[in-house]
Amino acid sequence: MSAVRPRVLFVVQRFHTNLWEATRALNDAEIDVAVWGGGRGNTEDHSVVAPRLFPNDVDPAELGAAWEALKPDLVILRNVAQHRRAVARLARRNGVPAWFYDLNPYHWREPLKRRLTRRFQGLPMRRVTPVLGLDTAVRPDKGARYIPWPVVAAPDLPERQGEGPVTVLCVAKLYNPRKNHGMVIDALRAQGRAGKVRLLLAGTTGDPKENAAQIAALEAVVAAEPWLDLHANVPFKQMSELYRQADICILPSVREPLGFAPVESMAYGCVPVISTDAGSAGYVQHRENGLQVDVARAGAVEEALTTLIDDPALRQRLGAAAKRTAEGELGAERFVERMRALLRESGVTV
Repeated sequence: MSAVRPRVLFVVQRFHTNLWEATRALNDAEIDVAVWGGGRGNTEDHSVVAPRLFPNDVDPAELGAAWEALKPDLVILRNVAQHRRAVARLARRNGVPAWFYDLNPYHWREPLKRRLTRRFQGLPMRRVTPVLGLDTAVRPDKGARYIPWPVVAAPDLPERQGEGPVTVLCVAKLYNPRKNHGMVIDALRAQGRAGKVRLLLAGTTGDPKENAAQIAALEAVVAAEPWLDLHANVPFKQMSELYRQADICILPSVREPLGFAPVESMAYGCVPVISTDAGSAGYVQHRENGLQVDVARAGAVEEALTTLIDDPALRQRLGAAAKRTAEGELGAERFVERMRALLRESGVTV
């Protein structure tokens, strides 16, 4: 029998920043949340829920004892979580509903081979995803549910001044070539040197030894260009200040399963410019609340950014629409509605 306050267990590899708003929204809605993980990053915020970390070789008895102490009503298992199969066994043994969580699009037909593999591994056949997908003509699988993570602007921040050069923010792992920082720098170099644009590069640096050469090269570029600012390893709670400063937030990555920073920026009235090769592109209606950009097309990034930089009215219109999207379809209230529906569908009383 479910507790008075339903209890949801997220099993992840690490506590990604997009979980923070989700856990806060659920707690505020009187839905208890626990997070189990296998590792941690250096920008995580555990002020709402502190994840419980288990080693790769955790004793099954320890995991079982943790389960008995928690007694979850619903389990959501991230597809890359180290302990997903062990927790799936506990859920089956205790008759607790479980869902698989991945970043494949909602509008996507999962290949039969993948479904059979998941069944063979004892993982849930029903799945949730925060990725909508761009091809909405594709009928989703019956067992798929779309639940985007919520975004909420930090309170009590001063209003954006709207003076000086247009500020563009690019948030991504600073050492990873597929994030395409260089593409954005090249696209903005002429306007940056002319004083029309300021570019903020933010992200994590990863392993200091393994990525030393890439980070040093980026630091050298930034040092030579006064219109560039580098913000490395910014804690999640301090990202709101960068979002507040920015007029535009761009994600030019390729092979990006989600890419959430531009979505978070929408809550601050930033215009999201998102690669069509990123899962988060599905949150944007092109030229309605942001821009989608095909980064594989030569000159496309420069064209998209120049359009916004040279047209203040367009920036204002798209930024206002982005904020409305963040407060409505991507807001905390809508997220809780979707989670309550998932709980009810799973047989949990809410």
